[in-house]
Amino acid sequence: MKRPIHSSRSTLTAGVWLGAMALAFSAEAFTPSGNQTADAFLELLEAEGRTVESYSSVEESGDTVSILDIQLKDEADSDMSASIGKIDLTGAVQLAGGRTKVDALALSDLTMEASDGSLHVASFSSTDMVLPSAAEMAGSDDVPPIAPSYGEVEILDATVTDDEDNQATVERIFIAIDAMDGDLPTASRFNIKGLVLDAETIDDDASETMADLGYEKITVDIEGAGKWDPDAATVIVENLKLTGEDAGTFQIDLKLGGVTRDLVNKLNETQGEPEDALGLIQGVTVETISLKLDNDSIVERVLDRQANEAGMERSEMVAQLEGGLPMMLSMLQNPEFQNKVSAALGSFLQSPETLKVTASPSAPVPVAQLMGTVMMAPHTLPQVLGIDIAANEDN
Repeated sequence: MKRPIHSSRSTLTAGVWLGAMALAFSAEAFTPSGNQTADAFLELLEAEGRTVESYSSVEESGDTVSILDIQLKDEADSDMSASIGKIDLTGAVQLAGGRTKVDALALSDLTMEASDGSLHVASFSSTDMVLPSAAEMAGSDDVPPIAPSYGEVEILDATVTDDEDNQATVERIFIAIDAMDGDLPTASRFNIKGLVLDAETIDDDASETMADLGYEKITVDIEGAGKWDPDAATVIVENLKLTGEDAGTFQIDLKLGGVTRDLVNKLNETQGEPEDALGLIQGVTVETISLKLDNDSIVERVLDRQANEAGMERSEMVAQLEGGLPMMLSMLQNPEFQNKVSAALGSFLQSPETLKVTASPSAPVPVAQLMGTVMMAPHTLPQVLGIDIAANEDN
């Protein structure tokens, strides 16, 4: 099997870029504009058989080339189409092999329509891009497609609608690659701001759940950062947070070992083959894990919902849960740990502020060992991982 080829910063943005641009099974190519930069980009849009049905004009201002009113069509599916109001390519330089380096790309007013829904994006911008050639973008039987690489990507005001008119909106998506090791990213960060779920525009089951919890709308922010040290073979995920307004914040921090360059390269080869990937990560080790919930009413809302369904007050529900903890925890067969968990959960149920679970094993634990423990002796996981739990503490 040949190793998949990826441009230097393509991994995180491939889904965003290809999802926004891919329209398959088209027919004839566009009429060349005569501008090398514009034509190279239009050829890229037509990779994998896509069709640029039309564009109104190509304009130049300084080192910026603009393409206006692009229309894309899928001749094999009349329900699938896309339009782009304007694309600005700034500081474009043609590279060997048909690639194009672009200092900045700005796209405005993107709309995609398909039988199963639609997507609208007010603006998409990226810096330090390297656009592959049309042939590289399309790939082949032996070589997978190459996605555009980038330094930073920002998407503003996106709306996704499904075929039943269920809708979700997001104010901003930001992704940055801050450091590289050859073609592999070693430091990155992202932020998703203002993801809005409105009870009136989502499916009935989700809408009912939101109503039961007392929400008309939920606004969610997601952020995180990661670092990979190829020489130390460690991966650190820092402050991966999901925050819901009037709900709470869930945060994950972790450190993994055994993540070598060879492993990363082999994992790239197994894209789309999860069983092969699972086999490869058996030697990855867990060094530390931290899970933390900062409550901002979501716990009270859940308790109230459960109490209402049971026909009792919240205080009665809490007392019932506390009373059942010893029996539920007895399966752990670890009295000392059971008492610690029971005390922490009891305190949290009485006054739901923060709940933190940490895993700090005395030595890194391989994934293979963890999987074996889960199957053969799950009650020993607290000892194997060095698990601790605390409620309503500052740190």
